[in-house]
Amino acid sequence: MLYGIGLGPGDPELLTRKAIGLIEQADEVIVPGGVARDIIQGIREPRVFEFPMGGGKEAAEKLSEELARRCLEEDIAFCCLGDVTLFSTFQELAEAVGARDPEVKIEMVPGITSVQAALSRLGVFIDAPMLITTGELKEPELYAIMKATRPTDVEWRLREEGFDEFYIAEKVTMEGERVERIDSFPERSHYFTLLLAKRR
Repeated sequence: MLYGIGLGPGDPELLTRKAIGLIEQADEVIVPGGVARDIIQGIREPRVFEFPMGGGKEAAEKLSEELARRCLEEDIAFCCLGDVTLFSTFQELAEAVGARDPEVKIEMVPGITSVQAALSRLGVFIDAPMLITTGELKEPELYAIMKATRPTDVEWRLREEGFDEFYIAEKVTMEGERVERIDSFPERSHYFTLLLAKRR
């Protein structure tokens, strides 16, 4: 198994209990640099595999050759700052490993993002739509709609704007979790529902 573990924004006290448990139990822990190493050194000493700025794809290809083989029999944890799904080093690695061997199981463990940490420090609440980007101010390629209790109410708008790949995530990590790709929108869903729309 290949685990992608989000370490949060930098404070070791913001690591999740699940992240700590997997870091302790994994056959090996790998990090992409010194900052990530410093966060988990109090738990165990990781192996540093450098992902240079602008050279992440090449580094991911190199490491994936090893991990595609090892992760069939071992549990390897790759730990990076923030959350592994949001502009993350882990994305390139997971895609490279999956391309080499689709049989490798990959599990992602969420971490607190720098966005969340910064908002908390600033005392800013989010109660309106927000765009998260790395500096490219262009049309979003993905919408994540929280509290999507009436998905059909937004379907026409999403399709009109060119979105054509849809997912529903209901009661995530809770009893009764439902996470799947959808072709037709349900009229109603639970309060704890996230609707994800992507452009292919």
